[in-house]
Amino acid sequence: METDWQVIGAAVQGLSHQKQGLPCQDALEYRCLPGGALLVALADGAGSAARSELGAHAAVQAAMDSLASSLEQSQPAECCDWVELLWKTFENARAALIQLAEEQDEPLAAFATTLTCLAATPEQLIVGQLGDGAVVARGADGVLNTVTTSQRGEYANETYFLTQEQALEQVAIQVIDLPMQALAVMSDGLTRLALKRPTNEPHLPFFTPLFAFVEAWVPSNDGVRASEALEAFLASPRVCERTDDDKALVLALRPGGEVDCS
Repeated sequence: METDWQVIGAAVQGLSHQKQGLPCQDALEYRCLPGGALLVALADGAGSAARSELGAHAAVQAAMDSLASSLEQSQPAECCDWVELLWKTFENARAALIQLAEEQDEPLAAFATTLTCLAATPEQLIVGQLGDGAVVARGADGVLNTVTTSQRGEYANETYFLTQEQALEQVAIQVIDLPMQALAVMSDGLTRLALKRPTNEPHLPFFTPLFAFVEAWVPSNDGVRASEALEAFLASPRVCERTDDDKALVLALRPGGEVDCS
């Protein structure tokens, strides 16, 4: 099926988790819907939570199913309708974690995870965020911008998780009435490489070759090998020597929307 987006994604285990014998606690999924909409869900399980890898996968699956089922029926016409749809998506993802905790007979906190969701239509970008993930977007003006703000909790290195009692009150939702040509969705493990501190501006030397890679590989209908190559990059020494955390990344490019940041 033809799509308006060229998309690849990968999640890899961090060195710190390898040393501790822990699984990769990041999860992601993306879908391209008829009509040109791209959906992405990405979750980063809490390193301190015993079953967070299960929580991340459950949250991503529930969020994607909720988004897709809603948008396959109809597309919101107003900004407030998009906000309600995204909020419902996070509510459904949290409900899935509550059900998982009951089935596993574990406390809900054991499945703690962040969640970032987006829907990109031919006219708009809608982003929902809980936690410290990041979304970078490039519009028709050719400029890359970080469209999310990392959410930090009360203490250093603390963020918000979907398992917290007041989690839904912390969900930040944006509706941007502009078509996007390129998108990157990532977990916190990559932000120190991809974003400048303290401004959180995109680091162009990180994104430019990655978007060029998507443009070159995906049109050949070899998306599996392209995602494997992205996974190898995320697991490479040049990345891992700068971050030992799990890393998840989704890259999406519209045909003809190549990023020239020279």
